[in-house]
Amino acid sequence: MTDIIENEAGEAMGFTPSWWTFVLLGIIAFIFGICCVIMPGYVTLFLGYFIGAMVVVWGIMTVVQAVKPHEGGTGRSVALIILGVLAIILGLLVFSSILSAWFLITYLIAFWAFLTGFTNIFQAFTGKDSIWYKVLLVIAGIIAIILGFYVMMYPLMATATVIYVLGIFLIAWGVIVVITGLMTQK
Repeated sequence: MTDIIENEAGEAMGFTPSWWTFVLLGIIAFIFGICCVIMPGYVTLFLGYFIGAMVVVWGIMTVVQAVKPHEGGTGRSVALIILGVLAIILGLLVFSSILSAWFLITYLIAFWAFLTGFTNIFQAFTGKDSIWYKVLLVIAGIIAIILGFYVMMYPLMATATVIYVLGIFLIAWGVIVVITGLMTQK
């Protein structure tokens, strides 16, 4: 397998990863998937703390960006400083109450499901598509609304379910990526 891809003119276009990078990525995904299935609580905590840390780092970078000299005026700098400080505060709050952070994420998933469901049903009744497409939109909308109610009623169980599904996906994807890497090995 070559490391350089060439276009029609013979110019180098980019790097193609070696076979072992696929195998390594697949092994890491497989291990993380197993952790999701066996220890969903710890994975939830890890992801919550990871998200909190990323928000803090993003907030710091935003504040640094705001104090650097640039074009855009004082209003832009003040807005970036406020945004950065709020991000730092929110990120630190995640570390003090990881449960409330996961409730927030879970309720955002529920809100997304409600919004999707009602949008699908609205499109079914106002669109000019075929009757079968409208029926499918209504069915998809009802399923999304039921999912939203399920997530609202059982937020911790919904979070655990998302972690389990993520784990199963990562296990399957990891195996496929390892096989892909081994098949491309010379």
